[in-house]
Amino acid sequence: LAQRVAAYASHPDELQVSPDAFVLVAGSLTEMLLSFRPVVAGPKDIRVHLVDSETRELVYALIVAAEGQGPLVTRTFEVELPVGTVANKKITYTNPYQDFRTFSLRSSQPWLVTITPPKLALPAGATRPLGLTFDARAATSGIIDVLVFVNDEEDRTEECFKVRVRIYR
Repeated sequence: LAQRVAAYASHPDELQVSPDAFVLVAGSLTEMLLSFRPVVAGPKDIRVHLVDSETRELVYALIVAAEGQGPLVTRTFEVELPVGTVANKKITYTNPYQDFRTFSLRSSQPWLVTITPPKLALPAGATRPLGLTFDARAATSGIIDVLVFVNDEEDRTEECFKVRVRIYR
């Protein structure tokens, strides 16, 4: 008996399942690759459901217990902005390698900080500005630590910047 299933994670932004669809054959072993990329440090239980692609019935469920550790922060910045405003800031990034590299950039709080460009192609040793847009229109006053991840082409973290955002009234 063979069954085509799709995999769904309760936190798809933090746990990726590969392949996301495959055939389960009764009595055989099927392997899935789970990639955990936590947004915040600490323990997390993530549900993974395998659902029949035709009937949409639950075939199998499991809980993945994982613990994320904080990344090594290489640079720290501070930004202050009033509640309800949008601000643009720039920082620079330098390719530390002796060859051409492409980096992807992401924020731990994309609702608050977006990065432009999201991908950065740099020749050896080249420096380029990164635009950070801070959108405090939906925020309340307080301090929020945002991590900016600079990842390589295999999605491994090369560097991590911390931006402490102080939102005030």
